[in-house]
Amino acid sequence: MAKKNKEPAGEQLDLIDVSPANSKQIIGVARRYQAAQSERIEALVREKAEKQKILDLVKGANLQQLADGKIRFKVDGMTITVTPRDELVQIKDNSEEKTEQSAL
Repeated sequence: MAKKNKEPAGEQLDLIDVSPANSKQIIGVARRYQAAQSERIEALVREKAEKQKILDLVKGANLQQLADGKIRFKVDGMTITVTPRDELVQIKDNSEEKTEQSAL
């Protein structure tokens, strides 16, 4: 007869400490990935807060909507477009556009 395993069913056995030959490289990249991910999440929180401030300021300015329902205006070399229904904010720096076009 075969010898029965005395380990309780479903219990995790110890893991064998085996790592790839390039594990130091993997760990380095993994740590940089985690740092970048953390920075992205923090930036997203700041972005959402700034977007809300823009929406509040534009709403407080009582600007008229265009025929397409958007509020669009130019100020200090920027074109700002707000779509109230979707609370979409788009900001285009007109000076950057000229730079991109001249580079072509």
